[in-house]
Formats: sequence, C-alpha cells, structure tokens
Amino acid sequence: MKNKISKLNNFNIKAFLFAIIPSYIFPSGMSWVSGWIMDNIQLMQASYTTIAIPSLLAALLAYSLLYTMEKFQFFPVNRLIRTLLLSLITVCLSLIIIEITSLHSESFNILLSSILGSAITTWRQPISIITTKEL
Repeated sequence: MKNKISKLNNFNIKAFLFAIIPSYIFPSGMSWVSGWIMDNIQLMQASYTTIAIPSLLAALLAYSLLYTMEKFQFFPVNRLIRTLLLSLITVCLSLIIIEITSLHSESFNILLSSILGSAITTWRQPISIITTKEL
C-alpha cells in the first residue's frame, strides 16, 4: 500500500516566528532610527504603522502561500521565480487595500514594505518536495 507521507518539517511554529517577527521588528527599527537621526517625527510615527505592519502582513501572506504550495506540491522550483511571484501577489493585494482604504499618501511605504516582507520570507523559507514512500 502506498501512502503519501505528509511531513511538512519546513513549516512549524519556530519557522513561523522566525519569518514573522523579523518582518515587523526590522523595518520598524530601521525606519525609526532613520527618523530619529534625521529628526523626522513623521517617519518615526510611520515606522510602526505604515512601514512595519504591511511588511508583517505580507510576510504572513507569503508564509501561508508557501505552506499551501508545499502542502499541495504546486510551486515554482526556482527560488527567484517563486519570490517574484509572491512579491507580485502582495503588491497587487497592497494596491487593492490602498485603493479601498484611501491611503494614497502612504502608498510608497506600504508597497515597499510589502515587497520586502514577502521577498525576505519567500527567499528564506525552504519548500521541500514530498515523496511517496512504500509503507
């Protein structure tokens, strides 16, 4: 009898936290420090809202899409193509959210942060091919 072994070792709580936490902390910290050095209060305030939150949401989306791709074994093998594809998806969703919420003044921050969040998560997260084994 052949059964499909469905061990998704690349996707667990530890990998999830390693993908999600840096996607909020690093953009927020880098932009806040830049705002502090340049004495720009608006940049410091935007660092934890319109800069870090889109990066976090894009990383969440990318992680869940990568999990789904591995689960159903439907993904581009080339890591660069996979990264570009998921970045394009997050850009499209970000543009829809910008249009719905009328955040046109923050579109640069949102788009750049969502691209970075999805690209870093997609590039770092491995996807493995699940093989069928004889039991």
